Amino acid sequence: MHSVLVYHSISSPPEPMEADADISPERFEHQLRWLSRWRRVVPLDETLRVSPRRRLVAITFDDGHRDNLTVALPLLEKFQLPMTLFVTAGFPGREGYLSREDLREISKHPLVTIGAHGLWHRHFNRLTPDEARFELTESRRLLAGITGKTVDLLAWPYGECNAELELLSAECGYRASWSVWKGTNSLHSRWRVPLGRRDNLARFVIKSSGFYALTKAKWHRYSQKSEVRDQKSGGVEHLVADL
Repeated sequence: MHSVLVYHSISSPPEPMEADADISPERFEHQLRWLSRWRRVVPLDETLRVSPRRRLVAITFDDGHRDNLTVALPLLEKFQLPMTLFVTAGFPGREGYLSREDLREISKHPLVTIGAHGLWHRHFNRLTPDEARFELTESRRLLAGITGKTVDLLAWPYGECNAELELLSAECGYRASWSVWKGTNSLHSRWRVPLGRRDNLARFVIKSSGFYALTKAKWHRYSQKSEVRDQKSGGVEHLVADL
């Protein structure tokens, strides 16, 4: 199975970001150096065309933090590794995020592909079908207007999606979509491996293997099924108690 890595911010804030999503530039550079030596890193869409048996690695970023341009990109250039940047279309211009000019600049780089990450980074599973459709279509329109390029790759905010959303993303013109562990790992819910400040090199090596992604996804599904069973059994216990 291919390993699609997902980063957020390449920075060292005094306080960890939500979900420990920040990684220091030094640690990120060590990870890229290891990848350049031991893995075949390809543009994200190549993982759609090549058999999973070849165990490719793709690098992605979510949200559109400005350090993706000022810190991450120079390091990716150093090792000549491509990345896909999934931008939350309503964020350009916010403090700490890419401006419209930044986004236009980074989209022209030969190592960079721009994808969509929703319009306002909302939980798609909590939206009505009309709201979800608007987020999907409007984010594509805005990003294409800024970059002048077709935007047809999507990363679900919070890694969340379901079967209905997978179908909707295809209807809205997306060629493929990525979650984290949710969905079926089909064309519109491809799994990715999240990375953060706790991932030292040893953890990173494990996470960059396709085996890790497959094992973690299976464990996530097992945990979800166990939770559903517990909820059902709890409901039966309450019913018996009431009787």
